[in-house]
Amino acid sequence: KHRDRLPTASQLSKVGISFKAHPGGTSVMKYHRGKLQLDLPRLVVYEGTEDVLRNLLAYEQTSKAEGEFTMYAVIMDSLIDTQEDLAILTKARVIENHLGDDKKLVKMWNKLCTNITVRSCQRWDEMTRDVLEHYRSPWRPMFVEFHEKFFSRPWLTVSVITAILLLILTLLQTVYTILGYY
Repeated sequence: KHRDRLPTASQLSKVGISFKAHPGGTSVMKYHRGKLQLDLPRLVVYEGTEDVLRNLLAYEQTSKAEGEFTMYAVIMDSLIDTQEDLAILTKARVIENHLGDDKKLVKMWNKLCTNITVRSCQRWDEMTRDVLEHYRSPWRPMFVEFHEKFFSRPWLTVSVITAILLLILTLLQTVYTILGYY
């Protein structure tokens, strides 16, 4: 369903959301609004991982289980769409790829959740709603771009502060010159 889909990892990182890996099961998935951080369980991918994931999905789809792993798979499927998305999650140590090829892993995630039904779960719905609310904010991309452009490196920060200070001093000098004339 569309409500379960999150933007990709690259789209979320463009609006300032970072990713952090945690050991443990899918219960460690959380979104921290204050830190703009999405905590995800760490996953090490080997040759047989796809079979294990498909079996877990099949079990949850046919049982009366809550569907926690299914929701995790759907969220990861929505986060990983391209190799750039995978690189972001790999850098955050959320995914460790032992398949040798990133294209293989991207393809695996993109076809893993076809024909999956997701049961509604309040915890997942709240997390998805919070992430989407932050993502859809019109000011967030502009703020992140401004921060990256002017405050991403120490010398840029110093030069911006210096430019603002010089502008203020020039403005004060102009005001005192005009006041001295009258």
